[in-house]
Amino acid sequence: MGFLIMKKKYSFTLSIFLLLLFGGCSIIEMQTNKIPMGINVFQRIQTDFIPRKCLYSSINKTAFVLEKETDVIHIYRNGKKINTIGGLGFSSSSFNKLADITLSPDDNLLALDSFQKKIKKFDINGKLITEFNLTDFIEPALFAVGVDETYYIFEKATKEIIITRSFDKSDWFAFGKFQLNDPCKISLGKNEITVYDEQKNSTIIFGILGRFQNEISGNIQIEKQQYCILKNYFIYHPKSENKFAISTNKWNDFSIEDNVILLSDNEIWIGKLTYSEPIEK
Repeated sequence: MGFLIMKKKYSFTLSIFLLLLFGGCSIIEMQTNKIPMGINVFQRIQTDFIPRKCLYSSINKTAFVLEKETDVIHIYRNGKKINTIGGLGFSSSSFNKLADITLSPDDNLLALDSFQKKIKKFDINGKLITEFNLTDFIEPALFAVGVDETYYIFEKATKEIIITRSFDKSDWFAFGKFQLNDPCKISLGKNEITVYDEQKNSTIIFGILGRFQNEISGNIQIEKQQYCILKNYFIYHPKSENKFAISTNKWNDFSIEDNVILLSDNEIWIGKLTYSEPIEK
């Protein structure tokens, strides 16, 4: 009797496992077959400077814009500038070499100073909250952070990406030493890390734990397992040959995470990708 109950229990467990496995595969397959069709732009920001990078917090309706070749960050809310922080100096809110910015998991601003070897955290209005010291790094140049507060930091001196949660060298895992040269952008997706090198005009794709997957020509972003390539005046989806975000201004860079963000010399578009209905096979 006990054997029969155990047999039924394991049979039920196996059935649940197979249901989850094939159900999950079905969801992934459906997502793979959702084709990006366009972009719904919900905010346009005109700038009197060249933006190098833009982050957008949907919760706070706040954009953080890194000005190119400066140590300045502009903060916009609902499309209107509310503050400017940074500048060269040694005060708590100044920088010596502002290398990169990203959003923290709680949607505040993180700014990397590669000379001071610090990550500074600011609230949505630009007030300094705290600092993280990167004492064990030599020249941290780019970074991204996951929802679990795992940091991915490009160490320019050794040309590799360090995965860490504590910033202490005993907590490091490094990858990319033989693939990376002089990247200008790290993007963290759900299943992959994309690293773009503007000089080579190529994107290297790693798994989320640092395993090399591929190198593709062009400035690539991946969303819902779909590859999108930035061309001069539009975003191109090679699988469907769709073109969207068409502009008369040349696009310098883009990102696709929760939102689509495009940068030209004097304008920023922020929006959402639209997709076709999933095609089941």
